[in-house]
Amino acid sequence: HNGLAEWADAVVAVMGITPLMEGENGECIGSSDGGERDTMGLPAHQLAALRETKKVGKPIVLVLTGGSPICEPELEELADAILYVWYPGQEGGAAVGDVLFGRQSPSGRLPVTVPRSIDQLPAYEDYAMKGRTYRYMTGEPLYPFGFGLSYTRFEYGPMELSKRRVKPGQSLRATVEVKNAGPRTADPRGTSGASVPVGVSPRSPGNAAEEVVQLYLTDDAASTATPRWALKAFQRIRLKPGQSKKVRFTITPEMMRLINDNGEAVLEPGTFTVTIGGACPHPRAQALGAPAPAVGRFELT
Repeated sequence: HNGLAEWADAVVAVMGITPLMEGENGECIGSSDGGERDTMGLPAHQLAALRETKKVGKPIVLVLTGGSPICEPELEELADAILYVWYPGQEGGAAVGDVLFGRQSPSGRLPVTVPRSIDQLPAYEDYAMKGRTYRYMTGEPLYPFGFGLSYTRFEYGPMELSKRRVKPGQSLRATVEVKNAGPRTADPRGTSGASVPVGVSPRSPGNAAEEVVQLYLTDDAASTATPRWALKAFQRIRLKPGQSKKVRFTITPEMMRLINDNGEAVLEPGTFTVTIGGACPHPRAQALGAPAPAVGRFELT
């Protein structure tokens, strides 16, 4: 209600979808087709309410609930910060409060790709992988797989590979140094476009924050269609401001295999690109504030 928003310093708007709209079990009374969604946007009445609240001119922190992507590009213009909490459970309120009041820096990462609209999705009857998921999508998503912002800023150093050429059956190590480059007292306006609630000065214990370091592999010379990027490993690390840590991954022969046209998992000679960063390597992630990833290449002979 705009009357309530007028006297507030900031507005925390909790919106989204519920199991009544998308559930697979029980009575989905909010769904027109037994739990199937006929739109991927925010419910129309919620979007209208958010537009009206925006007119008041107060900062808006949008807390989104739901179990599937919500494709609504307009939300970036209406809200000053967006926190996707999914279905957080009975302790969800406490967890959200810790994030909103700065006791904990957010460190969640998207387990799905959020498209800009339903038009970016392949036809339901088409079971081909072309255009599906972050692995095969060629367009620009609204939010990429693996993406998520923090109250601090992380930096990735150059990648070190233990080998530049490997033979079939051999493994190699990829190492990168990750640094918490954020200030000791975080800027409440955020960094690099980070979604930080306005007026919040995060002060988690020791100002430590977590980063999810993700390793993606690309087969540059495959004889058949392969993913643009494939998540092969990840590690969650916790760093205080100014602290650095070397993160090491082992790239095994199994990670280099592809599925050929006969359905067989095989190793093919050629070059591979290794990308280690805080999100899927899609350029959209960096445009939204994700750190620049570390990139390296090796050859399978």
